Amino acid sequence: MAAEDAQAAGAGEAPIPPQIYVPVRLGERLFQGEIIEGVLEWIAKYDASDPDQVVGVEPRLQRLAVILSQDCDLAQDWGRRQSELREVTDLRSVLMCPAWPAEQLREEQKLTTRRWEVVRQNKDERYAYLADVPPSADGAGQGHPALLLDLASYFTVRTSELYRQLRDTSGAPRRRCRLATPWREHLQCRFAGYQARIGLPMDHFVPEGRRPSLPI
Repeated sequence: MAAEDAQAAGAGEAPIPPQIYVPVRLGERLFQGEIIEGVLEWIAKYDASDPDQVVGVEPRLQRLAVILSQDCDLAQDWGRRQSELREVTDLRSVLMCPAWPAEQLREEQKLTTRRWEVVRQNKDERYAYLADVPPSADGAGQGHPALLLDLASYFTVRTSELYRQLRDTSGAPRRRCRLATPWREHLQCRFAGYQARIGLPMDHFVPEGRRPSLPI
């Protein structure tokens, strides 16, 4: 009877919604789908009079960036680094994509209302729309509005350099959170699909008004 009463009481409780994001603890390895604040991307600097002459590097601050590298590669790389922080592994660089407040990138890229609805539903192959980050899952404890990734824009940082930045406690990057399964894999598939797209010289179906005039 007690078991039946407990089951009946539980039946009236609202289901707990799944968590899209989970926190990242200090000292953990990097994860695919992890959101990091303040990553420095190092850009080659060229001589003004000779564009082929490299004269140094300059930092480009990425306010927020999401890791796109394969999670298994990140895990294996971490294992190798336990004995030597600067180990040169098979994962020489980490692939990342800048993440922007969704409404900001929408305005900057002038996405129409019609297209924006498609983007928000993750039905536009070029973009990945990520939900709001709740404060409870945010390493900064702040939370963040919805994010938008332009999958045509990405960059890399040497793996040892990214770990160096994460170890620096003088205002360097903060590990905000990471995507949980299956949202992590969903982002992975979207990025891979966008990179694997093939441009056709002509679609299989072309609306009447867009058909070219072909010679008879």
